[in-house]
Amino acid sequence: MAKMNEYMAGREDGLQLALSIVKERGIEGLEEEIRFRNITGVHTMYAKKDLEKATMRIKEMTVDTFTVLSVATLRDEFDFGKKRCKRFIDRMNLKAECLLADMVTWQDFIDNIEEEMGIKLQIRRND
Repeated sequence: MAKMNEYMAGREDGLQLALSIVKERGIEGLEEEIRFRNITGVHTMYAKKDLEKATMRIKEMTVDTFTVLSVATLRDEFDFGKKRCKRFIDRMNLKAECLLADMVTWQDFIDNIEEEMGIKLQIRRND
């Protein structure tokens, strides 16, 4: 019986989400939302724009934490000073912005590093 109540609550949540999308963006907005969910396999009670907002915050936090780790390593292990660390941060932020703007992909970076430096890198996936 509890599973049936959860199922019904989920359906009601879905109908509420669909209604809010239609009110805000019309039938076309709902159709776009359905296409997005079918393509990505994302099934959640949040609309695409809410997911994009949440994932942007996650991406920004990831870049921030990676920057802290990188600068600490450059300083501790390679004696980088303030000027070189600042230059590194500025350049890394530029590359991150290029990724976010779809001007370059992770695979582009990976291929370029392997081609120019002979270092094979990969990004582990959580598929």
